[in-house]
Amino acid sequence: MKNYLNEIIDILKPYTTRAYLVGGAVRDILMDKTPTDFDIEIYDITPQAFEKLMQKIDANGVGKSFFVYKYKNFDLSLPRIESKISTGHKGFSVKLTNDEKTASLRRDFTMNSVMINIFTSEILDFWGGINDIKNKTIRLIDEKKFKEDSLRVLRAMQFASRLKFKIEQNTLEVCKNIILSDLSKDRIYKEFEKMFYSKYLYYGYYYMIKMDIDIKIFNKKFCFWKLAKTFTKNPHPNYFLYHLKNNYKIDISFFPKKYKKLPKKKPKIISNRYLYALSLKYPLKLWSSLNNECCKKWLINNNLYEKKYKPKNIDFKNPKKSILNEIKNIKFDIINQKKGNK
Repeated sequence: MKNYLNEIIDILKPYTTRAYLVGGAVRDILMDKTPTDFDIEIYDITPQAFEKLMQKIDANGVGKSFFVYKYKNFDLSLPRIESKISTGHKGFSVKLTNDEKTASLRRDFTMNSVMINIFTSEILDFWGGINDIKNKTIRLIDEKKFKEDSLRVLRAMQFASRLKFKIEQNTLEVCKNIILSDLSKDRIYKEFEKMFYSKYLYYGYYYMIKMDIDIKIFNKKFCFWKLAKTFTKNPHPNYFLYHLKNNYKIDISFFPKKYKKLPKKKPKIISNRYLYALSLKYPLKLWSSLNNECCKKWLINNNLYEKKYKPKNIDFKNPKKSILNEIKNIKFDIINQKKGNK
């Protein structure tokens, strides 16, 4: 562990022997994954000395009231206690603490509460996080603290989807009873975006429905099995929004523009001309995966799966017309779908 922390260890060594790697990086290490970002909590240093040190190494403050600085791929912070005093994600009062257990109480889930001393490699696990990681379980630490930030409901959903973890029953019930109306659109779609790019998307959909996130965000109760019928191993990130728009007729306008450029719903009859026209916009692995890899073999054989279609003869005086004419001149053929590809 120390190999990739040597620089930070050298920076902090004159000031303290208590600095801990915390949060997702520890979870990744315990799961034999390589972390990319590192959160480090630094003890036994005054705010004044900490600020001077951060200035010395040219770290950037990302939340002065929270005593957090970013240095390369490290988030360096002082241990703190957060208490809810008003609505919204900024409605917290923050106080410093020098006690590891007290500081760890502000974490959302046990799996994110384990701490590793970067000097000694000592592991602190006050809430059973190691056991929950081993059992692939998402469990809240403190119910009262957990309820103070409604974003944690969406975090539970996207963590389940990314890690293939199950949400513990009490945590599930608590999440189900937390309102989400105080969350901004930006915070909502950022958590959904993490889920869209996750490996186990069906876990996210399942818990979205179980925790009534579908009703709270989209004002619609979804059927998991209706979605499950079209699951693929590696669905495109737009997969879920595609179904919201085309199958549930739900307005998705509050999502960013990049999510609005969705393929149209698959027609009943698919021709080679249709696929060539569609492939002018994007490689059709993005489209076919939305429909359980429709026509994948044909697309690969015709070089439309990995790359967009590039017309051979373009009249630059009237490019759109010449491209459409080229596609119309392709010998018409209906691409049959075998049972396994429906």
